[in-house]
Amino acid sequence: MREDSAAPVELIEVVDADDVVIEIADRMRVRAERLRHRTAFVVVRSTQGEILAHRRALTKSTAPGEWDLGFGGGVAVGEAYEAAATRELAEEAGISTPLRLVTAYAYDGIDSVEIGRLFETVSDGPFDHPADEVAETKFVAPDALDHFVETHHVCHAAVEVMVALLRP
Repeated sequence: MREDSAAPVELIEVVDADDVVIEIADRMRVRAERLRHRTAFVVVRSTQGEILAHRRALTKSTAPGEWDLGFGGGVAVGEAYEAAATRELAEEAGISTPLRLVTAYAYDGIDSVEIGRLFETVSDGPFDHPADEVAETKFVAPDALDHFVETHHVCHAAVEVMVALLRP
């Protein structure tokens, strides 16, 4: 019997500018060809209103070692945005808390083309970050966000989509 050690293929819905599914493709092709796809992210705020920033693990395939302001990623085939955000938050931060929709967004960056939803939640932890997802975290006060972005390598999507929305 032959043993197949290849990782399972992760399928992603490729969408048009109106968020209508036009095909299903594997994640590697979506990234390589910069195909527009669905994403969902969650900004975690402390009860004091601080933003939980995290440095992505060096093993991540996109933006390794860069800082991010939201936990999230691709929406699975047939998955709703809020369900994807809930799943990603549990996987990357180890918490399950109520979400509030902040905004819908479109991102066309050097690294990805996305249509997504940005959610927000409140938690002081404790957090459980898998080492293959998150290298470190720190809370950032909203009035210190611009300084944080200037002094840390924050991933493009977070700067383009989130920073303006998170300023006081």
